[in-house]
Amino acid sequence: MRDSMDKAGSIPALTGIRFFAALMVFFSHYPIIGSGEILKRFQVAGYSGVTFFFILSGFIITYNYLDKFEKRSGASISSFYAARFYRIYPLYAFCTLYAWANSSETIPLWPHLLAVQAWSGDTLLAMGFNGPGWSISVEAFLYLMFPLVLPVMHYLGITKSKNRLIGFATLMFSCQLALAMYFWLSGKSELSPFDPDSAHRWLYRTPATRLFDFCIGISAAIYYKRFMQNSRQSDVTWSRLTYISLMAVFAMMLWKENYRSVFSWDVIYVIPFTLLIIGVSQARQSFISRALSTRAAILLGEASFALYLIHTLMRGMYPSQPNESFAYSLMQHGFFLAVVIVMSIGLHLAIEKPAQKSLKSFFTKKHTKEIQHELS
Repeated sequence: MRDSMDKAGSIPALTGIRFFAALMVFFSHYPIIGSGEILKRFQVAGYSGVTFFFILSGFIITYNYLDKFEKRSGASISSFYAARFYRIYPLYAFCTLYAWANSSETIPLWPHLLAVQAWSGDTLLAMGFNGPGWSISVEAFLYLMFPLVLPVMHYLGITKSKNRLIGFATLMFSCQLALAMYFWLSGKSELSPFDPDSAHRWLYRTPATRLFDFCIGISAAIYYKRFMQNSRQSDVTWSRLTYISLMAVFAMMLWKENYRSVFSWDVIYVIPFTLLIIGVSQARQSFISRALSTRAAILLGEASFALYLIHTLMRGMYPSQPNESFAYSLMQHGFFLAVVIVMSIGLHLAIEKPAQKSLKSFFTKKHTKEIQHELS
């Protein structure tokens, strides 16, 4: 997230990396026309980028709120919900209303405005208007759960014990694996994504099962803050693990048998994505971390939320007809991507940031008045 902080200051690489995760999702919806089978499969497999976002979300939120929530302060909970609201809702609502105003669909608008559409077994309702909005519905649920999950982990001693923490993360991963195995062995892995009993519905876009990703991200952040920051673990080792994790992700995206498999909806990417997040956080001087920390990368990362929300809304500009040469298709695709990026930066600067600032000011003033009222 944009405001990711630790005791030594910001971790800009965690902002920059968000752009590339959003880019994965972009290419999953817009593979380059004329791509061969392998290259096209690699691009479309970018749907795995949403798994990265859910893990990263748990990591960053825990980074920012771990100490506050362990104190069990009601003010921390209210400020957390307010911060999450003005962080994601204004631009999400803007894009949702824009999509609704330009849509001929007859599905109801209110589930999308309330960000509860992902709970529906109806794929058209869950992914209607603006397809990527379903993941914001998942995020909203994860945000609601965070003030409940962390105190439970603290009560059970998980946040203070390395062994318990590793055991908890292992349990979360085991639950994911068990669910994937169930759909695979039962034959439900072959069901269409439009079927309400499909693995796509239950493993990919259902908020409840994505809680496992979120909890693994939470565990990774606690492990990093409590057991890594003050240790002398080699940055070189974590730099190498970062490269290994990236190669593992690329290999899974290229793996034909994994493509759109029941395991690809989530579980197979969890470990390499988690190691990647920890790696770029720990090995600050590695080439990848430094590249993700440049001013350009940070700006793109900050605008990645807008890119994620608008890229399917701009489908009308996409050159969907095949051309005579792959080179020309590549040029057209590059131009389209550039337009989407410029639009996302514009929306980030013109709508997202001003709305965040205004709402933050409003909630801050309201919270101050409530405290003064209680003291009077």
